[in-house]
Amino acid sequence: MAGAGYCLAHGLNKLKGQSAVSLRANNNYIDYPTITEMRYYREETCRKMVYDADVVVLHTCIKPYFTGLHLDAEHMKHQKKLLYFHGTDLRTYGREIIKQATTEFGEGGFKIVVSTPDLLRIVPEAQWLPVARPIGELKQRYMVCGQDHRALKAFDGDIRKIVVAHAPTSKERKGSALFYRIITELILNNPMIEYQVVQNFTWDQCLRVLARTDVYYDQHLIGAYGLAGVEASIFKAAVFCRLDPDVIEVMAREFPSVKNPFIQWQDDQDLREKSKMLTENVSLARKFGLKGYEYAKVVHDEKAVAERFLKIVKGMD
Repeated sequence: MAGAGYCLAHGLNKLKGQSAVSLRANNNYIDYPTITEMRYYREETCRKMVYDADVVVLHTCIKPYFTGLHLDAEHMKHQKKLLYFHGTDLRTYGREIIKQATTEFGEGGFKIVVSTPDLLRIVPEAQWLPVARPIGELKQRYMVCGQDHRALKAFDGDIRKIVVAHAPTSKERKGSALFYRIITELILNNPMIEYQVVQNFTWDQCLRVLARTDVYYDQHLIGAYGLAGVEASIFKAAVFCRLDPDVIEVMAREFPSVKNPFIQWQDDQDLREKSKMLTENVSLARKFGLKGYEYAKVVHDEKAVAERFLKIVKGMD
């Protein structure tokens, strides 16, 4: 689930007086971190972790989708419960899951949050809780520090290839064909451009690529930005991502202190010209990247998301 459970819990644990555990049933090839895995504990111990909590966040895991714990609603009737949707789960099974949750916990027995603003079209009564990222830790682990940058310049090592990247995952939904066409043209006309495809990687491998990326292409059909676009912004890459008007409106309403940092374009020719301009001028690309970095700090940093989460929970009183 985009590492949402772990990063939220990790952020909460950095706040005074809070303790949170991300309890994961299954892992996959992306290998996001988690605080603990169910397979390392007895089923009764895992259930007790859930029952002992004041607040339970279910990442769309309501029967029959929840694996292994066989939670009893009676043991959870005094808890605050949230369903956290992340995309395909809501689009495919959302209403069925919400119906099941209503049967389990009663009408009004839970709060719905979504990880991207476009999902509010499906569940208008939900609240947007952006997926958290430990920005400080990621920068420290994956970026070259300032002193080392200065050393590189002393050896003329600051002249390097321009890295452009795209994570296709779902080529048709993201509209990857257009990006492939533009990137191919860029490479043919500029030998200093290197293309990195981010696909079938672990999270660690993705971050190592994005930390060296100058221009990142997110999507132009979905209408909302993805987590790879946020992670590219953390490392100050310029990010192309076409957003729908309602998504831009929600972003401006929920986070008025920062402007939309994602580069928009009118048509294919406009995308081509802006891509050429940014790949020929790394300093200009970095200016757009700095806007993305400021946005990521305000909207997606783990502490900011954890505090937003606590406000949502407090509003359930």
